[in-house]
Amino acid sequence: MIRRELGLYPGELFDLPDARESEQRIRDLRLFESASVAPVGDEPGVRDVLVNIDEGRKAGNFIFGFGVTSNSGLVGSIVLDLNNFDIFDTPRSFTEFINRRAFYGAGQRLRIEAQPGTQLNRFRIDFTEPYLFDKPTRFDYSLYFFERGRESYNERRIGTTVSFGRRLQWEKLKDWYGEIAFRLETARVDSLDLLAPRDVRDDAGSALLTSVKVSLVRDRTDSRFLPTTGDRIRLAYEQFGVLGGEFFGQLSGSYTRHFTVATDELERKSVLSLKGTGAYVVGDAPVYERYYAGGIGSIRGFQFRGVSPRQGLDDDQIGGDFMMLFSSEYSFPLYGKLLRGLLFSDMGTVERNLEIRDWRVAVGTGVRVQVDFFGPIPLEFDLAVPVLSQQEDDEQVFSFFIGATF
Repeated sequence: MIRRELGLYPGELFDLPDARESEQRIRDLRLFESASVAPVGDEPGVRDVLVNIDEGRKAGNFIFGFGVTSNSGLVGSIVLDLNNFDIFDTPRSFTEFINRRAFYGAGQRLRIEAQPGTQLNRFRIDFTEPYLFDKPTRFDYSLYFFERGRESYNERRIGTTVSFGRRLQWEKLKDWYGEIAFRLETARVDSLDLLAPRDVRDDAGSALLTSVKVSLVRDRTDSRFLPTTGDRIRLAYEQFGVLGGEFFGQLSGSYTRHFTVATDELERKSVLSLKGTGAYVVGDAPVYERYYAGGIGSIRGFQFRGVSPRQGLDDDQIGGDFMMLFSSEYSFPLYGKLLRGLLFSDMGTVERNLEIRDWRVAVGTGVRVQVDFFGPIPLEFDLAVPVLSQQEDDEQVFSFFIGATF
């Protein structure tokens, strides 16, 4: 498993940047507490490579938790998360199973999660094999259920996805990762309000969704989870209906760049992050596959899905076929390693067609807190003020996320 993540090979010159990149890839597996790659030996012109890892990280977790956000209300969480899983390592006894001496050691991951909530309910099973048939091909399988009440209807989905991905070998795309994914899903719109808009009524009932999605990603950030420098590009196209059901396409792309502005005497970094996202529907998509903006992770200063084309007597959101978003965020340490401050600006639009007629802008500040209580608890609080909005938009100055695990 470790050897597969190394970018160093016998007979090559030892390259320090490649060694540091290998260390980061091993850490990003999230199976070990620490990893280091260093040359050893004193023979002239020749060195061995020594890889040190700390397996202090637990092989799996059974987690009870909850979260409350301005986007989704109160959400519970029951998770079985097994790292370094081996689907073929069956137990010979119940004791082996309980003590985690079975289903262990192949670098796979199995995650089973139930999320009951006040506004949404979700259940997922995710399985990942990072090296399918011991080749550099990643395999992912997901089975899921999702239900959420929208402004004028209830949305329910049951589906499964299968995907295959690998790092590309062509010289011009050697830094890129490619993935192809297949989706099979049933979606249902019911419990319509009396004054639900026409587009919602047209999509009422059950529908079959099948799709093939192709993605390209180039990630040159220094960390997959807490990046402080580098950039990331993602391009994707998803075609629905090729295997039956609704027929339309979705084209999307995003670019993110991180800059370390300063590092203090405690090695804490101040980071500037810039991000742009664009997406477009090719064809006629149902309301539950269109684009919406607003809330955490989108345009703060507006309610979740509060930026959208409207329809009906109540001006309900019906989603758009075109979305463009931009965000800039400056993150800096405030106290220790637990408290960080933010200054940010979010802007963008969601339009019914490929055009820009309306534009929204919000500026704000926030804090990020990591509390060590029954495990790390992330707390996120943002204050944002819309400085450019439209009359029908749903604004929201304060947004938040609180999570806890037990």
